[in-house]
Amino acid sequence: MRRSYFLLLAMAAPLSMASAANAFDPDTPVASASDDSFPLKLKYDVDPTIHAAFFAAFEEDYHPGARPEMTLEIEGRVYVFTPAAIHVLDDGRAILLSLGALTEAGHADSGINAIHYLRASPSGWVREGEWFGIGAVGSMGNAATSWAFTDHLGKNPYLVSAGGGVWQGCMVNSAIVTELAASGPVDRGSFTDAMSSGAGIGQLDAQYEGRIVAAKPDHSFIVAYKGTKKMQQNYVLRNGKYQLVGRDLIPGC
Repeated sequence: MRRSYFLLLAMAAPLSMASAANAFDPDTPVASASDDSFPLKLKYDVDPTIHAAFFAAFEEDYHPGARPEMTLEIEGRVYVFTPAAIHVLDDGRAILLSLGALTEAGHADSGINAIHYLRASPSGWVREGEWFGIGAVGSMGNAATSWAFTDHLGKNPYLVSAGGGVWQGCMVNSAIVTELAASGPVDRGSFTDAMSSGAGIGQLDAQYEGRIVAAKPDHSFIVAYKGTKKMQQNYVLRNGKYQLVGRDLIPGC
């Protein structure tokens, strides 16, 4: 099924509250525990249990065994979407992350991420909001290459997504922290998720991998790095964005 979108950001109405007592679609587990404690570990593997939620998000009929894939044209480019992860809230709502890979991509081309807000109903999931162009993406037509939902960064849940690529022997992945507010996702800033250099001509060897290891909700968080040197960098929420305190110690490419 192909649908056309002419805006990367589709505005949606605020979520209404749904009782957790409503019946969920039996094909979509909702009781699986999420490991979002610190350090926050980004995941790479897609969730194979959320197909019913994925079809509800794109408002297509779901049949068990159906291939979880949607082809959409967005601003003249064709993306193939697959489900990645779902975050279920206590009140019966859920947030779904889907990854859109660009079908014809060059090295510098990126994929696109989709966020859907869902609510539980006696007949299954119902879509309440849809947004495209959310979070970090990679090169070679890839959407986010790692991700995690967390309830530890603020009063609202957050999505931390990362993506990047390799340029002339140097790899850099950037992470974006996205607040999942009731009215829709809000970009709250970014940090270097990982970098590795030394394969290119004249490059110095350096490797870093970062994780969020602590946070004061809606105020600040700390990213700890291991690799060439162990270090920490602090980010504080200022003017709506988490901003690095001091100089960035992680080298770029």
